[in-house]
Amino acid sequence: MTRTERARKRKRTRRAIIPVLFIVILILGAIMGVMLQKETARKKEEAKLAVTPPVLTLNGDQAVNMFYGDEFKDPGFTATDAYGDDISASVETEIPDIDQSGEYEVKYAVTDKNGNRAEATRKLNVTFPPQTKEGKKRGLSVLMYHKVYDPAKPPKKGVDANCIKAAVLEEELKYLVEEGYYFPTWKEVRQYLDGEIDLPEKSVCLTFDDGTTLFEENGVPLIEKYDVRATAFIIGTKRGKHWSQTDYKHLWLESHSYDMHRPGGKIGHGGVFTALSYDDALADLNKSIKLLGSGDAFAYPFGDYDDQCLKVVKDAGFLCAFTTEYGKIHPGDNPVKLTRVRVQGSPSLNQFKSLL
Repeated sequence: MTRTERARKRKRTRRAIIPVLFIVILILGAIMGVMLQKETARKKEEAKLAVTPPVLTLNGDQAVNMFYGDEFKDPGFTATDAYGDDISASVETEIPDIDQSGEYEVKYAVTDKNGNRAEATRKLNVTFPPQTKEGKKRGLSVLMYHKVYDPAKPPKKGVDANCIKAAVLEEELKYLVEEGYYFPTWKEVRQYLDGEIDLPEKSVCLTFDDGTTLFEENGVPLIEKYDVRATAFIIGTKRGKHWSQTDYKHLWLESHSYDMHRPGGKIGHGGVFTALSYDDALADLNKSIKLLGSGDAFAYPFGDYDDQCLKVVKDAGFLCAFTTEYGKIHPGDNPVKLTRVRVQGSPSLNQFKSLL
């Protein structure tokens, strides 16, 4: 082959290679483009997963019903992170403190390795069991106190049967707490009276009449200290405005009338309630309710009442109303004519136990 022929052959070969190289370059470019797109998509997906919160799922029904005093049994839960890994073991559960019947929330939360958080709540309905024959026989003591005093600073008007030493009251409250007594709400008391629920065997209500300065100075601090629920029956015209401006954590303010804790009647102890017209008496109670911000419970001034008084109290909407007659209350009792157990003076602890 001559030199010229070889040159022509090389030239033809080069011309054939160039398109092939171009095609190869195009293919490699396409491959690299696809790889780059995949890498970009992967990074986007990883970035998305990095900020995606975990999935927290509650097992069973959204709400759990239980009786007061029973242990909460969690139906369970599952949690997975954005990558599909099971992180159920990292779920934190916050169970509320159950101190009365009602609706509560159980809170769940989980945090994944990237710091993303998921939360969920489950309703918890707490009730008491239906009323039992045992509960009807047992009865509920609603204790009636008045003034609480320090012997080092005795009342100016002297010590009478309505006065209890602060140290004795503290001994009683300490006993109730240590023995695990339950302090029902007035709504629960009404349900108990109506036979809708039973209350724990160790249940008691604490009431303090008149809202005296002695009670506020020496009794309220003990109620707060021992974390027990109590009710002060307040006379509107006697420090009612002062009491309405207080905010004690464990003390409920209920009506002892606005201005009916005074003489004027002709029955019982002579309280004026029995001598007023229906309209005037109802207006008084409504004024008291507005002042105190609650109308759940009522204590008859001097314990005096007649049939019209009972109707007025019922029409005012009170759940419970108390006389000064002695005795425990039971399911089936008239809710606006209830008895109480008076705490006389400063009884011994054994005497106090007998009142329960």
